[in-house]
Amino acid sequence: MSSIQDKILFVCYGGGHSAALLPVIKRLRDREVDVAVLGLTTAKQAIERAGISTLDFSALIGRVRPYRRAPYVGSILAKAHASHPLVSPRDTAAYLGVGFHAMVREYGLVKAKEMYALSGRQIFLPTDFFIELFKKERPRLVVSTNSPRSERAALEAARELGIPSVCLVDLYAYYEIEWCASDRYASKVCVLNQQVCERFERAGLHLSRISVTGNPAFDRLAHIDRSQCRRMFRHRLGIEESQSLVVWISQPEPSRHPFSGVLGDENYPVNVEKYLFEAFGDDPDVHLIMRLHPSESRPPSIVADRVHYSDSSEALDHLLCAADCIVTASSTVGLEAAYLGLPVIQCMDSIFSHDLPLAELGVARAVETHRDLGGQFATFSTVLLSFSGLTFLTEVLLREWRR
Repeated sequence: MSSIQDKILFVCYGGGHSAALLPVIKRLRDREVDVAVLGLTTAKQAIERAGISTLDFSALIGRVRPYRRAPYVGSILAKAHASHPLVSPRDTAAYLGVGFHAMVREYGLVKAKEMYALSGRQIFLPTDFFIELFKKERPRLVVSTNSPRSERAALEAARELGIPSVCLVDLYAYYEIEWCASDRYASKVCVLNQQVCERFERAGLHLSRISVTGNPAFDRLAHIDRSQCRRMFRHRLGIEESQSLVVWISQPEPSRHPFSGVLGDENYPVNVEKYLFEAFGDDPDVHLIMRLHPSESRPPSIVADRVHYSDSSEALDHLLCAADCIVTASSTVGLEAAYLGLPVIQCMDSIFSHDLPLAELGVARAVETHRDLGGQFATFSTVLLSFSGLTFLTEVLLREWRR
């Protein structure tokens, strides 16, 4: 059974979190640095697809005596949860069991039950588990991103025990800055650009603990043959080079924000599409593409010439290369577009807009509402972003590892 003793331990959830750390894990392994990866929930399969073995809570629980019965409790809690095709029942039981048992140890059984009944697994912060684990097997460096729950817990445990630790803030950390800028958090915080660095400084984090590294997940964009992708994509849709292509990056808008509680309009994405058509549908020099989010399954709201719909079956990178302007409310696709040098316009009237304020990052122009989009499509300058996230972050980790 693999030990984490004296290794660089990566702790990450799936999606953008594992995507940001995976290139660095590969680079360190290529340099024959000892690493171990705790793949949480969907990250496990994503990382193992890249040929890298991972640990999970079910593999670690046996090493932490106070938590050895946690999987039994977790299996009971799991009965109330829908299973996920990418997460094994054993993993689910261990994850839930560790999170709940950490609350029992900190607050007592009665209070833990009340907290779980109110907030479910969102309330988990199993710092105690990681403290017990790191006392038994002490990693040389702990690395994670800015997620709550287990990622946060691992970094706080490392900090308490004096183990060097690094957090990669993958985007803006609108909510997460509350704990990311804390003295109890990682010893080093790596951020996207200078604007985010200054934001953390204003929040009280000393400049010596901040490094501007960028996000390695976006470095892949540097290797795209943009001109070929642009030519092929536009040819397939019959878009002349003399015509402009405006792309709306759609996202579901729930009736209520999951964190702030602000009320939303579920018709918001369709309303933006209708307004874009109202503004540009009669212009023969403009094509519109409505790019649906992977979790959106709905018919086109507009059927007309020069209006196209796109989904995850089409390569997003190729679409971005073909575009002349990107419109978004809060999608990280806007950030990817900025890396490619595209003009990005952000509508600030979604309930998610302030979670990722692209204009504050210097990579977009903001409009107060989507109905202010007309006349905003002239070229404008933005902050240039560096394709050096992998190099810079690897250097930070190696410096911390050698301390």
